[in-house]
Order: sequence, then structure tokens, then C-alpha cells
Amino acid sequence: MPIQWNEIKTAIFDLDGTLYEDTHHFEYYAALLEEKLEKSDRNSFRKDYENMLKGKHPVAVGRVYDAVRDRVLEVDPETNRVINTWDWEGKPVTKEEEYKEPITFDFDSMIAIGDGWWLPVAAAKHYGLQSTYDAYHKTKEFMQTEAFQFAEQPERRKALKQLRAHMKLILITNSQADDVKRLLDTLDLKGIFHEVIANAKKPVHTEEHFKKIIETEKILPNEAVSLGDNYLNDIVPAENLGMNAVLIDPQGCTTTRRHTECVQSLTDLFPAIQRLQNTSY
Repeated sequence: MPIQWNEIKTAIFDLDGTLYEDTHHFEYYAALLEEKLEKSDRNSFRKDYENMLKGKHPVAVGRVYDAVRDRVLEVDPETNRVINTWDWEGKPVTKEEEYKEPITFDFDSMIAIGDGWWLPVAAAKHYGLQSTYDAYHKTKEFMQTEAFQFAEQPERRKALKQLRAHMKLILITNSQADDVKRLLDTLDLKGIFHEVIANAKKPVHTEEHFKKIIETEKILPNEAVSLGDNYLNDIVPAENLGMNAVLIDPQGCTTTRRHTECVQSLTDLFPAIQRLQNTSY
């Protein structure tokens, strides 16, 4: 459902995949992970990853990968209970006793596939890779070099600056603080956000962050909106709290609940933002 922007008092943004929509760094990341695998597994890794991108693999954005049992899970977003299970090849698994209790996400063994960062991670974990951190760190470093170029969005700063005049803007991201600062400078978004929360450990602590913001700002849940490309990280916790939400969903294939608007890119929201009355926060 469309957001009533004139009723929003606080907008909470994700960073990666939300404020910028470039995806070629995912390919760079996947290549680094591939290099860390045994040579005998690299072709299979590449084939699986390419199938994920084409939607021809059980691992997909919005699902969960259990790296311990090597299972792909569909999880009820309200209860965190497993409702469907597949093996790596996509065959349904009916061993319900494995998941009697609601699952708890982490960043290593029970992985929420919320956006493009996690697709190659799931494939690498399947083929035995233990740690992906160094490859992730190298990818972040690559994104700060001249070899990596963001697509230009000249209207982005203007639209967000206008939004800032109407409401409080908060950035919540899993990226480290130094990476966030460099990215905001590169994206020409320095000074746009009233508050930046880095290393947020979403989705484990997303709801906790949202509750604290609602309490601190003395607002109702429906006076806040969460904007992000990661359904499990950014949108489900907002839906659970009765907040508004905007899911950046380029493929348009994610099922959401009430209070959530789906757009293909952040730029789709610019016309609505520009219609806001330009009042001080």
C-alpha cells in the first residue's frame, strides 16, 4: 500500500542495495569466494550461483540457508517457524522434527538470504568454506577504489534533502562505521542523515533498534517507515511492529504483508517525496 508520507515523522533507511542499486560488486564478491574453494568445487559453485541469479535454484532472496543441515528454508516472517524445507538440489524435505522451534538467524550457520550479498555466501558455505569475512572486507575495499563506479543518481541527494526537511532520517546498516562514512561521501550523501547506526547486526537486532527509535522519538509505530532491499532484515521487523515499510524489490517477486509498499528502486519514490510540503522537522 502506498505510504502516506505527510504522516511519517521518522524514516529509517538501509544502505547497501537501498541508497545505491549497483550490483556488480556482488559478482566481484562471488569471484573472491570462488577462489577460496577447492578447485574441484569451483565450477559447481559458479553454476549454482548463476542459477540463483536466474531464479533456478532453491536458494533465493527471502529464504534461509541452514549451513549445518545444508537445507534451504521458507520461514513464516511473523513467527520465524519453518514452513517449507528443500535440499540443495531443490527436492522437498519433510523432516519436520528438525525444526520444531522458531529459528534464530545468525551470520554463519542460519543465514537469512535477504539480499544479493548472501547468495554467494550460501553457495560457498555449501561447498565447505568456513569464513567469508576476508572476501567481504576486500569487496568493501574494492568499492572505495576508482575501479568501482557507482551509477550516477543526481536526484538522490535532492530528494533525500527534501525528505530531511520534513522528518527525521536515520540510517541503520550492518556495514562498519568507516565503510559507511566512505560510502556516504562517495554517494554525495554526507550530512543527509540525522543519525547513523553502523554494525547494526540485522536481522538479529533490527526490531530492538526500531523499538528504541520509536521510544526515543516519542512517535507511534505507524509514524515511522523502514526502507530497505532486505525483506528479512529491514521489512519483517517493521511489519511485526506495525510500522510502515518500503521494500526495494527489483524483481518484484517478494510477498509482503500490510503496511508495506514495494518499489523497484528508490528513485520510484522521488515523485512522492517531492510533493511533500517543505516544512522544517
